[in-house]
Amino acid sequence: MNLCHFLRTNRSDIIDDWVHQLSRTTSDRYSNRQLSELRETVARAYDGNYSVICNHDWQPIEEFIVFITEMRLERGFALSEVQKAFAIFRIIMINRLPLVFKGEDLVNALLSVNNSVDVTINRFSEYFQGKHEEEMQGLLESLEDKVEKRTEQLYNSENRYRTLVEDISDGYFVCRDDRLIFANRALSRMLGREPETLVGKNYESLFAGIESQSSAASSHEVFETEAIKVDKTRFPVEIKVNRVRYDGLPALAGVCRDITERVASARREIEHERLVVIGRMATVFAHEIRNSLSSIKVNVRILQRKLELVENDTRRMEIILRDINKLDKLLHDTLLFSRPLEISPHWYDVNELLTKAVKRFDDLLLAAGISVEIELDETLPELKVDNSSMEIVFDNLIANAIQALNESLDKKLTLSTHFRQNVGDDEMVEMVVADSGCGVSEVELGQIFQPFYTTRENGIGLGLSNVVRVLEQHGGSITVESKINQGTIFRVALPWQKELK
Repeated sequence: MNLCHFLRTNRSDIIDDWVHQLSRTTSDRYSNRQLSELRETVARAYDGNYSVICNHDWQPIEEFIVFITEMRLERGFALSEVQKAFAIFRIIMINRLPLVFKGEDLVNALLSVNNSVDVTINRFSEYFQGKHEEEMQGLLESLEDKVEKRTEQLYNSENRYRTLVEDISDGYFVCRDDRLIFANRALSRMLGREPETLVGKNYESLFAGIESQSSAASSHEVFETEAIKVDKTRFPVEIKVNRVRYDGLPALAGVCRDITERVASARREIEHERLVVIGRMATVFAHEIRNSLSSIKVNVRILQRKLELVENDTRRMEIILRDINKLDKLLHDTLLFSRPLEISPHWYDVNELLTKAVKRFDDLLLAAGISVEIELDETLPELKVDNSSMEIVFDNLIANAIQALNESLDKKLTLSTHFRQNVGDDEMVEMVVADSGCGVSEVELGQIFQPFYTTRENGIGLGLSNVVRVLEQHGGSITVESKINQGTIFRVALPWQKELK
């Protein structure tokens, strides 16, 4: 399957996904639009991207840019909102393409999508900003004409102009001889200064690395630089300048836009693409290593039965098998973390699942001298969950508790279930795993769910990260409470929905 065939066959699904994310995550303005309108515009955007990627024809997307610019300007949408809407296509494809393509085909597909989205956003941004500035320029020219024809209305015209400039969200300034002679409130907020303190400031002291570009700049020139706040911190901005007449004299007017979010978004997208590639590599390596470990384990077991082991040789064999099991667990966690998590929920008795989980650790609990107390809520209804995924949750929490109890004098593990009714608008099934072990510091509590963070000498920090992923897929959550040398309590909450008969 090539990319074009993939785009044709998955058109409807991808458009539905795009509409869903657009209405749920972009902005309130998009959330308030009718889904039928969003689907129509998304379908045109999708077909435009398809035409670029597969036919190298930019006309459909150019026509769509003109159409969507006029629509969104009329309805008061910000440039960044529409940019995010275009970028959703890239995010969807980054998540879907690795499931179908591999190796060089995946790289080429990602590059084609990325190029289409980048050029589309750039062309849209230029057109959108151009139309916005045409309105601004038209207003400025209209005001100049009125001033020249009716000087008696200068005061009112200037007030209207200042009101417009003060109301826009972008920073606006006018400078002459490299010094500001006007700045609106938006620019002062960006720079953390009062508007009156900006007047008279040297242009170069507010924007880094421009080296008097204001003097040499031509009309409608756009460049990126860094703005300098009063506390000397810097942030990325885009500045567009235009030569005007201000108070009857030549001046340079500039629009300054904070592009921190745009830059951060671009970095996040690059990082996401990098992680996708790393995830694919990790899956391949972990799979191959795990196969080799399984072979080693089988052969060690065979040698144990056939060889006559003397003195400490039996213990050495057990050490080998123990370390193989440890490596196998680490590889299992790595594979689980690097792959998309797919669940197949069915109705289960959670009390039974928890009891089975404890039994899997019977030998380890007995060897460690840990007493186990199980408190099950008999009123607990069946819950629709994925059994294999819930094993990941229970096994990790119980294993962590055993680890925490290793050096504790009072070795007690408590597991309980509860049916929480009328919790907000939902009914919740809660599972609690509590230990009387060493506890976790306040600093560590804020990080224990982060990938690759671990307090164990032999851990890699993916156990609790995988727990969080499983619970998020089920619409649930996990919280933790802990005190040093007093113990730790993990609370798992899953939403319950009544089974339809």
